[in-house]
Amino acid sequence: MDDAFVKNVVEAIALFGFGGGILLLFCLIAEAYLRHREGLKPFSRETGHNYLFFPLGPLLEGIIANTLLIAALTAIWHLTPLRVPVSWWTLPVYFLVGELAFYIFHRAGHELRIFWADHSIHHSAETYDFTVNLRHTPFSTVYRLLTWSPLALLGFHPVVLVLMAINIPAFQTFCHTQRIGRLAPWFEWLFVTPSNHAVHHACNPIYLDRNYGGLLMIWDHAFGTYQRLEDSEPPVFGITRQPRSPNPAKVLTHEFRYLVQDVRAAPGLTAKLKVLLGKPGKTFQANHAPDPMVIDRGLRGTAEN
Repeated sequence: MDDAFVKNVVEAIALFGFGGGILLLFCLIAEAYLRHREGLKPFSRETGHNYLFFPLGPLLEGIIANTLLIAALTAIWHLTPLRVPVSWWTLPVYFLVGELAFYIFHRAGHELRIFWADHSIHHSAETYDFTVNLRHTPFSTVYRLLTWSPLALLGFHPVVLVLMAINIPAFQTFCHTQRIGRLAPWFEWLFVTPSNHAVHHACNPIYLDRNYGGLLMIWDHAFGTYQRLEDSEPPVFGITRQPRSPNPAKVLTHEFRYLVQDVRAAPGLTAKLKVLLGKPGKTFQANHAPDPMVIDRGLRGTAEN
């Protein structure tokens, strides 16, 4: 393996990631400006609170967590003799595997309740605009490590794998908007677009647990999780058991509070594990009293989406 080539690839992808940060800043400025042009306040109550999530992204996740993730995957990578070389010929493979890694991690965040408690933080925004990009989640590195470790054991270079799987989906930055309508059919089929990602963020039953892709929709088509945005079904954004307050402290703890209650109420270790690892919406144990700080939309008996 050519270490100089790996270094060049890492530098190129890191530069792409830096560009993604600049793109996010541009989108946030554009969001405030467009709201002003539309006669709205530049920052609504919810979008204003989204900015308070900023330290979770660039600082905690972008610098500290990703460094720890690469270090852990590198240690796992050294446990196997398998090696997938990094070259011009294998970069398309790394790209597709990076897309697969993102898909698996993203789907796990929806379909295992312990991870959904964390990932729901990003989905609980009811205003679907560029500021949703700021709603980073504090524990995503944990399930990235768990879901990407098998790929490291297969010999994929951890640094290139992580940079591909995290930076390439930065394309989604400008997908968090309703200002861009449906694009050409072939483009909608192949790529993550604002309408495809609106489906992913909607809590309508038809849209739940769909469209997990990072840049491409190919793995959603392959695994049967693709859903187009239907004209007859406008998206309802947020989660089905919606916190009333956009306060970051309440949003961060919202689903974890219910998870802890259900784990405590579960009789025995096996039942507790079923709560933690079961699908959201099917693992209730406690008889939750109505909470004045929660909006239950009745779309499904959980905060699953």
